[in-house]
Amino acid sequence: MNTAYRVWDGEKMHYWDDGELSLIISGGEWRLYRNIVGALCPIRIVSSTQKNTSLMWGTGLQDKKGKDIYQKDITEESYVNPLLKENVIDRYVIERRKGIDRMNHVSKKSQLDRFLWYRLDEIEVVGNVYQNPELLEGAE
Repeated sequence: MNTAYRVWDGEKMHYWDDGELSLIISGGEWRLYRNIVGALCPIRIVSSTQKNTSLMWGTGLQDKKGKDIYQKDITEESYVNPLLKENVIDRYVIERRKGIDRMNHVSKKSQLDRFLWYRLDEIEVVGNVYQNPELLEGAE
């Protein structure tokens, strides 16, 4: 079971291995705490009830450069179009649907969507939808 996660608090990304973090999930809601040495109780960083927050699970997979892939990552795949002899760069957002990790094309054209595991040796994580929204602009 993959337990890697990250949390967007509206301004900053917190990763499961940042040290002294505790994620509590209860009743369909989640809360992220930081345990401070010497403190009487952990400090709440963020929760699912706050605006502009997101909990994202790791996929357990890595891109072609060995970087861990999480939900809401933006990936790129580049190839040469054999007909036009031009370099093409496609961008995808990683989403989990019905328990399966998929690459959804940023253009929202579903015929361009792919299963994540099918393209691992060809994709590279270039950002995520929260910290790099500009990578989603201009999609055709």
